[in-house]
Amino acid sequence: MLLGVDVTDTLSTAAYVDRLLMQVNQRLYLLSLLQSSGLQRSLLNLMLNALVIDKLTCALPAYAGQLTADNKNRINAISRKAMRRGLTLTAFDIETLIDKSDCKLFRHFPQPGHSLHHHHLPKTSTYRPYQLRKRQHPYLLPTFPLFSIHSLKIVISIVVYLSMYNFSLGFDFFLF
Repeated sequence: MLLGVDVTDTLSTAAYVDRLLMQVNQRLYLLSLLQSSGLQRSLLNLMLNALVIDKLTCALPAYAGQLTADNKNRINAISRKAMRRGLTLTAFDIETLIDKSDCKLFRHFPQPGHSLHHHHLPKTSTYRPYQLRKRQHPYLLPTFPLFSIHSLKIVISIVVYLSMYNFSLGFDFFLF
């Protein structure tokens, strides 16, 4: 488990999705019990958003790129199950959730209070001594290494951990 997401030695998130779906199904059962005890549908929808949607979107930008079509279909089946049981007013789609979480992340990280703000690249000046082609982005690319000492230690510890299990990274590199 790395930062709350299960990752296998093949960098697959299938184990995480299995655990996630097990927890979400347990929460759907809880919501079904609340429904059978007479909880209103609007409150059930609110509880579904708090218990299920929030669980699915937690760390979604971290593992969304690793989701297979089968895993996406299994997650979308949760939405259909909630609709069939009458637990929600609207269905959700994993692709929509991925897009919303990515937009939220990229909208918030340039803000000064966000933890990734200091990694945000500065804007370029409009002065250009040469007549070069127009850039596709307005940011100045760094000429210094992006890794701080702390992040370099993390990279080294990950490489040492992976090498203990004979995990090949697919490229050779040297540590000085």
